[in-house]
Amino acid sequence: MLRELKKVVEESGKDAQEFQQTANFVIANQFASAYKHGQRKHYLLLESYQDYFDNLFDALGMNLYINENERLAGVLPIQKEAFVRLKTDETLFLLVLRQIYEEKIENFEVDNGFVATNTHTILDRFVQLVKREIPNETRFKDILALFSRHGIVIRGKSYEEDSKNQMINITPVVRLIVTEAYLRQLESFNGTDPDEDEIADSDAETETTQETNQD
Repeated sequence: MLRELKKVVEESGKDAQEFQQTANFVIANQFASAYKHGQRKHYLLLESYQDYFDNLFDALGMNLYINENERLAGVLPIQKEAFVRLKTDETLFLLVLRQIYEEKIENFEVDNGFVATNTHTILDRFVQLVKREIPNETRFKDILALFSRHGIVIRGKSYEEDSKNQMINITPVVRLIVTEAYLRQLESFNGTDPDEDEIADSDAETETTQETNQD
């Protein structure tokens, strides 16, 4: 790949470090959005030099994903074995986010592929749909941090009238992570406490590429 990097650097007139930084960013964060602060440069480089990055990530066992309409780029694992097994509560919150996202899309409450919600709404929907108690505040923050690292959500400011209610934008990434078959699991979930691997071992595993026990 060093030969390909040298070639694309010569043709583009850019520094090799720019391509390396973008590749490292995507491997670490999975997705880059032109609408998210600090990620636009990575998205534009991925969009402009798709052939180079496609070959690079293919060699690493990943597929390059580019959506020019939603200005979103990233990678998805080629092999099912690369999928990460999420904990049960992480899985269920993903399902909740996907459902909220689809409802907003149907109601045309969308801006550049992003839909706005807040933490109170997410927690209320969690209780309503999965019939189980919400996690404690620390655990919920950890789950949101995980989803933020993967580009699934963008965390905003807290409301002035309620400092514990935080603005959340759900990104189009949720549709890539949570497939239609995966979403149907929420409809059959009866509120019991399944084994942690029960959902993750299904035919519709999440397509995240990072470990879920990161700090």
